[in-house]
Amino acid sequence: MIKNTIPKITVLLATYNGAEWLSEQLESILNQRDVDVKLIVSDDMSTDGTIELLEKYAKKDHRISILPSKGKFGSAAKNFYRLIVDADMSDCSFVALADQDDIWLKNKLSSLSKIANDTGSDGVSSNAVAFWKDGSRALIDKSKPLRKLDFLFESAGPGSTYLITPKLVQEIKVMLSDNYADINQISAHDWLVYAICRATGKKWFISSVPTVKYRQHDNNELGVNLGIKAKCFRLARLRSGWYRSEVFKICKICRQLTADIYIQNSCDVIMNSHGFNRLKKLRFINQYRRTIEDRIVLGVAIILSIF
Repeated sequence: MIKNTIPKITVLLATYNGAEWLSEQLESILNQRDVDVKLIVSDDMSTDGTIELLEKYAKKDHRISILPSKGKFGSAAKNFYRLIVDADMSDCSFVALADQDDIWLKNKLSSLSKIANDTGSDGVSSNAVAFWKDGSRALIDKSKPLRKLDFLFESAGPGSTYLITPKLVQEIKVMLSDNYADINQISAHDWLVYAICRATGKKWFISSVPTVKYRQHDNNELGVNLGIKAKCFRLARLRSGWYRSEVFKICKICRQLTADIYIQNSCDVIMNSHGFNRLKKLRFINQYRRTIEDRIVLGVAIILSIF
């Protein structure tokens, strides 16, 4: 992108029964400062008036386009995969991902675009401020230093903070085309985007400055890992094997995608549950997660054969 020009940003928005919060999010996207925004929406057959609300906005604002229905997806991740495959993202500087119920700070896209250009990154994300219906707020700090293999175990933060280059989007499109059955089983699209970026040797930067107000609900698919209730929920998913299964899915994709022997061998070790490999996993635990707390939890899970 030529410096000193206004960035053209294509925003991909996945919706499902979000009419209660959608207007506030749409306004925060359309009123972004110092960028040229185009919004593309895919709705997952909402029944609460979401699609009617979107059509109302689209009639008033030419920057909004709604993709035709393709039937029921059943999850935000599958809806986003559809967006990545079908949305027209030609002639844009960057692509952003949007949830239906968050609120973007007015300089979100311009500040992240500047960071991407200044750091030469194909992907950038940021911290966020979680907020609840009762008025509670909490900082979601995802900006700890990157580890060599953290992308195999965690996302770069909420996908609603992501800004990625068309070059990275094309990589993801190719992977979706070649491995749709496998990728369609991955529950966290934001984690997959981060993993593909890192596995292909591209650069990612996580900003410590929050750019999104991240709305929390009782039924959030992942949500914020804060408080006793949230930690118990995460522990239950760990014990059930869900987390291990997701890591294995990410490793399988990255294993075939990367030319890096170290990453390939690491994926082999991670996906092998043999007792000796558990020791190997512990040896490289510092490369797996960005925070000390997460490394301790994962290490204990490996020792106890929960992971």
